[in-house]
Amino acid sequence: MSVKKKFTAIKNHITDVIVANSNIFTKYFVLFAAIFLVVLTVLGSSLFILVNNYIANERTNLLKNNTSSISNTVENVISIEDMNKNYSLEKELVCETLATISQSIDADVFVCNLDGEILFCSERAGSLPFSGSMLPCSKHDNLKMNSSIIKSVSEKGEIVETTHILSLQYFVVGKPIIADGKAIGSVFALSNSGVQTLVLEFLRIFIISAFFCLILAFICIYYLTKKMVTPLQQMSAAAKQFSVGDFSYRVKTTGNDELAALGRAFNDMADALDTLEGSRRSFVSNVSHELKTPMTSIAGFIDGILDGTIPKNKQDYYLEIVSTEVRRLSRLVVSMLNMSKIESGDLEMKPSNYDISDQIIHILLTFEQKIENKNIEIRGLESFKPTYIVADPDMIYQAIYNLFDNAVKFTNNGGYIEVTLKERNTDITVSIKNSGEGIKKEELSRVFERFYKVDKSRSLDSKGAGLGLYIVRLMIEMHGGRIFASSDNAKTAEFTFTIPKQFSPIYKKEKK
Repeated sequence: MSVKKKFTAIKNHITDVIVANSNIFTKYFVLFAAIFLVVLTVLGSSLFILVNNYIANERTNLLKNNTSSISNTVENVISIEDMNKNYSLEKELVCETLATISQSIDADVFVCNLDGEILFCSERAGSLPFSGSMLPCSKHDNLKMNSSIIKSVSEKGEIVETTHILSLQYFVVGKPIIADGKAIGSVFALSNSGVQTLVLEFLRIFIISAFFCLILAFICIYYLTKKMVTPLQQMSAAAKQFSVGDFSYRVKTTGNDELAALGRAFNDMADALDTLEGSRRSFVSNVSHELKTPMTSIAGFIDGILDGTIPKNKQDYYLEIVSTEVRRLSRLVVSMLNMSKIESGDLEMKPSNYDISDQIIHILLTFEQKIENKNIEIRGLESFKPTYIVADPDMIYQAIYNLFDNAVKFTNNGGYIEVTLKERNTDITVSIKNSGEGIKKEELSRVFERFYKVDKSRSLDSKGAGLGLYIVRLMIEMHGGRIFASSDNAKTAEFTFTIPKQFSPIYKKEKK
């Protein structure tokens, strides 16, 4: 899969996460606002119920105290024979008292007989003595207390309950009137049991406070949500840029939270893929040139031979050039095929027990002509001794061949290549050091990257594609080994790898 296709998939995935039917900012904002509203509603309802119950209890206690006081007063001034509507000074005093208390506690307080008929109330205060009876009351004359309530007061000594009178709900507090050891009537206090004025005032203040709190909360939620989703929106924008091949976009990160860490990881990924894309473009350019140049030469020389432009006495010379170019093409194709097989996990390993020192000498012999042409001195072979390992001979051959090819290529005329082979209990180490121009310190960590060419500014390897050392690293790692490069100064370069003596693959490329 190409880098562009990969980033198209990344862009689509991030877009699906960020924009799923609606904007993620809207989702988070609505979610947080809804949570705040629910919490505020529950809190307000709880406080409302608590305050209302508290006021109701206080109201009930006030009614109980006053009914008890009136009951005692009536018991002291009214006898069983006087429980009627006939006028007397004592009854007038009772009605005056009822009027005063009813007004002070905002309740309807009255006295009724055992039949539930209301005899004394605040409206009957001010009755005239000469009339012989108490004043009529439009409010209570047609009202009669329920017999079950009268009975309950007499039996329990007091009642506190709610009841409906004329479609309205009331608190009812009753107290019996006792004379000569038996009940002669009851005192009742009725108060509206609906929402009290104080509760309504509390509710009004709460709603006003909640309104301003909501405004402040929505502002905070807005900026908090914006801060949370901005990095995701930036990543979405970056993914869109990456999908069209623009890897310059970066996510702005601040802080040390998870989103900031995600943004930094995204930027690191972008840096890596930017480098990979640059290497890929360079690789495509190199490979295109690498393929075009020999193919052009081959076609030109063959055409010259066929049409007679090249004389017969020169044909062998130009056919040798054609053969060299064909081998060059073959090496490039083999390198690309090996890289593809290794990365896909399709390269089958065939380990066997063999002498690696003998293999190194045979590989050097293949470079004999190039070594002689550049008058290169080979050092270290005199200390070689048979060293047996269990590994894939072809893969190790390819790895060592690439290292020697690299060394011969960059060794100066009259220089040297030093080969070292060390054997330990469980592994062997091979080191190939050459004189000539060294490797810059900042490039040492990148020499084994795919498509990377250390020599790109030196133009010493115009025919390389930047795959040789990358393939070496993959093959060594497939054997459970490791490889690194060093350059002590500007005149030497050294490549060293270590592999187990017994085959121990720990590197397995996952199949795509």
